[in-house]
Amino acid sequence: IDERLKRAAETGNVDALYSLIHQDANVFKRIDKMEFVDTPLHVAAVAGNTGFAMEMMNLKPSFARKLNPDGFSPIHLALLNQQTQMVIDFLSVDKDLIRVKGKGGFTVLHHVALDENYLHLLCRFLDVCPDCIFDLTIERQTALHITAEKNKFEAFKAMLEWIQSAFEDNKSKRSKILNFQDKDGNTVLHLAASINHPQMIKLLIECKEVDRNKTNESGFTAMDVLQRQTVGDNTESVNILNSNPLKFQKLSKFKILKDAVEEMTPETMGVLLIVFSLVLAMTYQGVLSPPGGVSQGTTHREGKSVMNTFTFLLFYISNGGAFLISWVITLLLLGTVAKSIMSFLLPIYMMMCLFRHLFYTNHHLFLILV
Repeated sequence: IDERLKRAAETGNVDALYSLIHQDANVFKRIDKMEFVDTPLHVAAVAGNTGFAMEMMNLKPSFARKLNPDGFSPIHLALLNQQTQMVIDFLSVDKDLIRVKGKGGFTVLHHVALDENYLHLLCRFLDVCPDCIFDLTIERQTALHITAEKNKFEAFKAMLEWIQSAFEDNKSKRSKILNFQDKDGNTVLHLAASINHPQMIKLLIECKEVDRNKTNESGFTAMDVLQRQTVGDNTESVNILNSNPLKFQKLSKFKILKDAVEEMTPETMGVLLIVFSLVLAMTYQGVLSPPGGVSQGTTHREGKSVMNTFTFLLFYISNGGAFLISWVITLLLLGTVAKSIMSFLLPIYMMMCLFRHLFYTNHHLFLILV
């Protein structure tokens, strides 16, 4: 790098930068051809010259993704030199800079996971770029793995809460991140067990997606890892890992059904929607026109089913049950397929259908019983 350009970056002199461009229009082109280099953006990031750095981001965005000979990108250097505002400004231009991997495959998310003074940045990174939670180091570790392995409990807790909130409607993503195995086959639960951290273990097993029986490359479960420790008292951790949280025992059947629906493929949902829509139509029509019809003469009260009371009750119960089951499942399917305005309007429409169904059914029941 030209010494004059380096000095301009160190001092934040934007005018000097443009003066050099006037003298040599290809000044950046030569730098860009180099595989690993301290670009002017790297220099400005270390010096904390935000104005100059943002000017460089505007002129040469590719510099933001280059690594220097030490394996760091400009955003890595800004973070490691505690230039928090510069990091935020970089992300305002390109949020995917969070996912740029440096030395060891570390992204800035991995770095902030190691320093609990950066909890505010940790949550900000995750909100700006949710998929960065899946980025791996060369050890195949996520940022969540690192917080567990390095005993960074506050960062671990913050990430776990974010995962549960951000992927509330995506069980597969929750399961993927919570059960992901590093190069040694260790999940986050294995790592929490390896440091005998009861609080981490408790938070993890409260997540129903966590697989306590998953084995690592050595064939050990998290319990095996915990029991093989010879230092410290692991009784509390063992008891927690052996426990069956009450929230799992009381998991409602409706929630189980909802989760099952959310895991279905779009093709399966489409087929089920057709089937249950037909069942809804048939049961609804069955209420309007029960088998045998209704009396039209003067012998019976007009509108009363011609079936005897016992037969009508059997029909009423089975038809009503089929309608309600189909109604609930159809509502779940539609709610999963349509998350926007339709998810608001469809329940209202379905409730209207339900009330109308109940009205006609109760009307026929009243007539048959009186």
